[in-house]
Amino acid sequence: MNNILAIIWDFDGTLVDTRQKNLNVTRRIIEQITQKKAGTFPVLASLENYISATSKATNWRELYTCKFDLTNQQTDLAGKLWTEYQLQDNTPTKLFPGVHDVLLQLQNIPHGIVSQNSHSNIIKLLNEYGLEDLFKAVIGYEEVENIRQKPEPDGLLTCIDRLCNSSSGNVFYIGDHETDIVCTDNANAVLKTRNSGIEIFSIAAHYGEVDDISGWNTKPDFTAEKVEDIIEFSRLMGMERK
Repeated sequence: MNNILAIIWDFDGTLVDTRQKNLNVTRRIIEQITQKKAGTFPVLASLENYISATSKATNWRELYTCKFDLTNQQTDLAGKLWTEYQLQDNTPTKLFPGVHDVLLQLQNIPHGIVSQNSHSNIIKLLNEYGLEDLFKAVIGYEEVENIRQKPEPDGLLTCIDRLCNSSSGNVFYIGDHETDIVCTDNANAVLKTRNSGIEIFSIAAHYGEVDDISGWNTKPDFTAEKVEDIIEFSRLMGMERK
């Protein structure tokens, strides 16, 4: 079992630098829901504070409930507003250096995205970069039940089902957060019970927003210091398709 069936990416902090855009959108959402100025919340006072908070939160729901003291109902509303406000926001974003070239070099392998961003926003940005045809499956937060968001494996398993056609082999999942690594472990546990013949290998995207992964309790199988390392990991495991 030495073939690679698919490469699946997280989106924010892995493919695209969306930090400032996400902060601006979060500020608007929190002001709308709480009727308070965004600056009254320390986590929204600066980009540095926002990045620190998001890196420590398990997922977006935990961030919203813990840092802004939102109820579950208010958090549900925040989720509904996210897509609308993301599509309205014109804050520039950029691909991380090397992403485009790596996608082209590995384009014979099916690519997917599993993210807690919205499906519509991901597709919009992929279209802007001319990358939409390289991704065969995109799973946004809307396609996963609220209580089954990462690190639960549902989104990742759905993406694998769409990409792999019940084949046996290996899959990469690339993410910038420890939650992505835990999600990989959880998905592997489910796949094992299914005797699927599929194994997922996690890659920590250390080239983006992540400063230090030494404190992660769950360690990745690989760490990419630059995007091009993903190609090398494929070669080392004998996975690269000619």
